[in-house]
Amino acid sequence: MMPPMNLLRLHHGGPDQPERSLSKLLQRMVDASGPGDRITWVTYYFRDRTLARALIAASERGVQVSLLVDGSPRRRHANDAVLAMLQAQGLGGGLSVHRKPAWGRKLHPHLHAKLYVFAGQQPRALIGSFNPSGDEPEEAPDVIAEIGDQDRGHNMLVEISDPALVAALEQQAGHWRRHSGSALLRFHALQNRMLQSPLLRLWFYPRLRTGVVEPELAKLQRGDQVRGALSHVKPGPFTRALAAAAARGVQVNLIVHDTERRVPEAMLQQLAGQGIRVRRYRHAQGLPMHAKFLLLQGREVHSAFFGSFNFNTRSRLLNIEILACSSDPEVLAQLHARFDALEHEAQMQQHPPT
Repeated sequence: MMPPMNLLRLHHGGPDQPERSLSKLLQRMVDASGPGDRITWVTYYFRDRTLARALIAASERGVQVSLLVDGSPRRRHANDAVLAMLQAQGLGGGLSVHRKPAWGRKLHPHLHAKLYVFAGQQPRALIGSFNPSGDEPEEAPDVIAEIGDQDRGHNMLVEISDPALVAALEQQAGHWRRHSGSALLRFHALQNRMLQSPLLRLWFYPRLRTGVVEPELAKLQRGDQVRGALSHVKPGPFTRALAAAAARGVQVNLIVHDTERRVPEAMLQQLAGQGIRVRRYRHAQGLPMHAKFLLLQGREVHSAFFGSFNFNTRSRLLNIEILACSSDPEVLAQLHARFDALEHEAQMQQHPPT
């Protein structure tokens, strides 16, 4: 009997990977798409003109291209050049821009999800932490300095090849294209479902019941383990659940981004006082640790959470996000190995060899 096909595949970016590896992965998949195929993307930052040209060329050879891009991300005009390119070409009406009203911008959701669907003879969908936010050549280094070089910093995309999940993710992208600007988005049935296959579960935000990770943390007991590479963490239900786990004797070990804006120092000091091991990732060239994965290992729980979801209030209550959880032993092994490599790198940054 043939072994079951692995329906999840991890792709990493980082200083230890070829430059622009995740951008080039997306470009190869775009270039391989032919007439009658469909490409459907949802992304927060999109500044990569090479990828934009590849999508335009795909549309011209008969691929149905549908894009939803945030029109005013945190760096407000970062996507303007690529959006102007795509709007000029038309894409057969396939471009949609998520706009925030002038009033209450801080309370309006960012389109923070990262979703890349390729629907053809071999359907694939990629989710994770990577935005095509760099350009080649880079003509706005101040933008990269602010948002981080995601082509060279730590990032991850998870490739899903389960046809039913790919179709559901394509449906979700279409739902966001139609309703991303609605104040009632969180009440829609598609936002509140959980997609599921034997080894993967998917949730969409904003949603009514936001506590997905915390009940799993509550199952952990003395001697169990939590490991996380988290670019954004703010005080809230998640950090309280971590503190409660540590108080029960769970070993909690986190690697977080370097900046105070993404991870407040006062919170880190509080977590450390609660028995949680936390270290900042500080790269000599300022490359970001933009990965977002959490590993739970115990007697009752063996799982990995990942996606675009940040462990802060904005992602939990406002933003359009994807959160995934896998119990695939191969995925868990690869992510534990990735955490080991990140931990070693962070340790070498703090204590370089003499």
